[in-house]
Amino acid sequence: MAKFSLDDADEDPPVASVGEKRKRDDGPAGDAAADGETPRALNSATTGEKPAVPGEEAIGRCGLAEEVEDGLSVQIDPDMLDCSICFESLRPPLYQGWGIHKGCSQAACHCDAKDEHRCHQCKNGHVACFSCWAKLSNKCHVCSRDANFARNIALEKIVESIKSSCSYAKWGCCKFINYAQRDAHEEACLFAPLICPVSGCRYRGFTGHWSGHFLASHSSDVMRFIYSQPFDVNFEVSLPFLVLLGEDDHLFLLVNNSVTPLGHAFSVVCLRNGNQNWKFSYEIEATSRKKPENRLQVKAYVTNTKQWTGLYPVEAFLLVPYEFCNSTSIILSISIERCAVV
Repeated sequence: MAKFSLDDADEDPPVASVGEKRKRDDGPAGDAAADGETPRALNSATTGEKPAVPGEEAIGRCGLAEEVEDGLSVQIDPDMLDCSICFESLRPPLYQGWGIHKGCSQAACHCDAKDEHRCHQCKNGHVACFSCWAKLSNKCHVCSRDANFARNIALEKIVESIKSSCSYAKWGCCKFINYAQRDAHEEACLFAPLICPVSGCRYRGFTGHWSGHFLASHSSDVMRFIYSQPFDVNFEVSLPFLVLLGEDDHLFLLVNNSVTPLGHAFSVVCLRNGNQNWKFSYEIEATSRKKPENRLQVKAYVTNTKQWTGLYPVEAFLLVPYEFCNSTSIILSISIERCAVV
């Protein structure tokens, strides 16, 4: 059995393929660009503890490679396994031949045009996926030769045998996946970088890097806190959320959903990657400005999400009537607790 390792890392560079190289996201990147109005932290609780950086334990736990018994380790330029037009991964069934396919009635024919993932190859070996080839009027985009459709079983087996580590292996993902399924896996991977929730910011990062990003780009838009220690927030009710940064660099959002005509529904969500070693709970308490003896309180588990899309938690929240607020803000007492997942 052969094991193919894709040359994505720090090995000798592969021979460049024709066309633009695929852009891969291997870690936090991008300069912050904040354009819109963002939450303002009016009070701050700080800590000097250094945030933990995920990935260090993950590298030791699963490494970036996997030994295969009776296997052969080789390297291959991953771009050679991609469609030369759209740069998506080629997937079986793969077709090859020496003539134009006119349609047939043979039982063994695999020319079902509904299979959008099949691959086409001209006589000179130029390859394109089915969806791209369908736009080329059966002419090769490189040499203008006619398309052909004989199935190449040997090439299919090679493509199916190639497995690759996830691009986010250094951040904790230990999975080895079929190369053709790599894009789909990385799109849903729990260890993929998170998008900064601040409006207009294009930064993508990981837990362990948020402190530096917010200090450099959004220093006035974040409130730091210490777990299990209550802190007060003067929340501007016109804002959709307030960014809270834990002492271990986990990023939380105190979200505000205006429920007309009842009031404001407050809850806490955590922007998390695949590090599930911790579980979080929160407590929110609101006090009426006119009658301080009137108080509302909720205690619930924090909802996890990879990206803030404006969807508010429905499992638990604190509904605060408008009478508890003044015209622009409300004071909330917040506490977030962390416990290890057994």
